[in-house]
Amino acid sequence: MKQFVYIFGCFALLLSFSVNAQEPETSALYLTLKSKDSLLFDAAFNRCDVATMESLFTEDFEFYHDKGGFTEGRDEFLNPTREDCAKRDPLAPQYSKRILIEGSLEVYPLKKDGVIYGAVQHGVHRFEFLNDKKEYQKGDIAKFTHVWVLVDGTWKIKRELSYDHHLMVDGETTKAIAVADDILNRYEGNYCSPQVGTVEIKKESGALLLITKKMQATIYPKTEDTFFMKERPVEFKFVASENGNIEKMQIIENYKVVDEAQKE
Repeated sequence: MKQFVYIFGCFALLLSFSVNAQEPETSALYLTLKSKDSLLFDAAFNRCDVATMESLFTEDFEFYHDKGGFTEGRDEFLNPTREDCAKRDPLAPQYSKRILIEGSLEVYPLKKDGVIYGAVQHGVHRFEFLNDKKEYQKGDIAKFTHVWVLVDGTWKIKRELSYDHHLMVDGETTKAIAVADDILNRYEGNYCSPQVGTVEIKKESGALLLITKKMQATIYPKTEDTFFMKERPVEFKFVASENGNIEKMQIIENYKVVDEAQKE
């Protein structure tokens, strides 16, 4: 039960904020920062282009990593990359790859007096590394958050957080399937959780919208009766009674049922 409360509490602010403030994927701001994200990691992983990386950070850049600790200052952050790139054989296979998880990138504008001065960019990415057989194998999957600011009209990263690193498991990058509207209609309604209270489920563009007092989140169909969040490895399974009516929604994390919400 506590895990379920943690999930909703931790992401309530971000997810409810996203309903009102998240940039659409077609907006100029979203596309600009998506391009900047691609440029940054291409320079870091593919081209060893430290000059491009330097141009994308402010001098007072700060980096927070859940395993590597805190790094203060652009030069302090880039020095290890400079050293590694100087020793790198340009003809050798690329040692590691960074892959952005499709559909995970989100952008939230930051404004003062109605004028954009920065933006928060959030996403999920995974990594692959060469093994002893010179074959790429799965590495960590992690979340990242970039705080971008406009400096003399140019977008630069002022703060970066890299966190929730863990080995990727099969199915973690689950893709949504198409589910018929009549099936989605069955799940609409209010569900009562003893810990969260009322949870409303509404149909939304081939998926379901989950609404509580503190948050809203879209959950996507993995199967006809099981849905998942893109932000966390959490699933929602709708359970029918013997007569075929939906009676409850199970919340599953790490393959365990951590809460059940009864349909009202």
